[in-house]
Amino acid sequence: MAPLHRFEAVEQLETQLQEAGLDVRLLQLSNGRLSGSLVIRRLGPLRLLRLQANRCLHVAGSKPLDQRLVCLNLPPSGGGAPLRAHGTTIGPDVLFGLDPRAEVHLSTPEQMDLAVVMLTPSTLTRWSSGQGDRDLEAAPFRCNCLPIDVDSRTQLQRWLLKLLPLQAETPSVPVVSPSAPEAAGGGLLPLLVDALEQGLRLRGVTDSPPARIQMVKQLQQWVEEHPLEPISLDGLCRQAYVGRRSLILGFKEHLGMGPMAYFKLQRLHGVRRGLLEAAPGAVTISGLAASWGFLNPGHFARDYRRLFGELPSATLSGRFSPAVLARGHGTAVDRLPLGSC
Repeated sequence: MAPLHRFEAVEQLETQLQEAGLDVRLLQLSNGRLSGSLVIRRLGPLRLLRLQANRCLHVAGSKPLDQRLVCLNLPPSGGGAPLRAHGTTIGPDVLFGLDPRAEVHLSTPEQMDLAVVMLTPSTLTRWSSGQGDRDLEAAPFRCNCLPIDVDSRTQLQRWLLKLLPLQAETPSVPVVSPSAPEAAGGGLLPLLVDALEQGLRLRGVTDSPPARIQMVKQLQQWVEEHPLEPISLDGLCRQAYVGRRSLILGFKEHLGMGPMAYFKLQRLHGVRRGLLEAAPGAVTISGLAASWGFLNPGHFARDYRRLFGELPSATLSGRFSPAVLARGHGTAVDRLPLGSC
């Protein structure tokens, strides 16, 4: 059975993903306590991840330079809202995250189920050399998304669900014996290569980037570089040289909310990180909140509890301190104490 990790805080999931080789930052976009599962498995030359989460997340960061990523959206039964990568809607019949030059810029729905395959370029080269004249080391990875047909997606999804089962799942096919990781990786790899080849055939003329996505990225970067600077809608418009309507529409299209709501969530996460990292007695909640622009303690406490499912005083008490968040990365499943809010 592949190691299964539970998480109940955005910082815990971020740490687990970084230890798995994905240097990403997470922002929780929807209210309520985050929870979910991360399954990680290495099979010969392949590293596989499966992530389920119950809250909308924004994922940003860089891709490992020595790996190639192939991601597949595993929709829940009955469908569900799509992912968005760089502003592009990602349905279940798309391989995405391919371009190693493109940063990670992903917005997820609630009830997300995502599979990631990581492999080295040399793995593709070695496998392709015995299968004819296939330029698979570079060609599929010059774009970030490739469409595949339903049959290819179904076969890939079937194998990924088999190799990365959750505890509550009963695989539809026998689970591969842990004593044969090379065979398991070898079974998945030809399906993956065939899907990449098919995607290259199905892909038409490269579409231009979705409208306004570069403006959204530009403002996200500016606010990250000026975390404590006051923000206003007019100031953001001046920074991006756009009107209010374009600014608001861009954020709603790509992040599901207006710019002021998004950056408010970002700064609530900033306060949370400060509370988690603070030495006992080194900060006050009101002082830290004020430094991030939250001047009304009552409104701040309400918004913080609505987003994270606990009061800021509970965070400061250390229940999700870095030492606690680091626990549970082995094969055993550790649950953090919930307590009361």
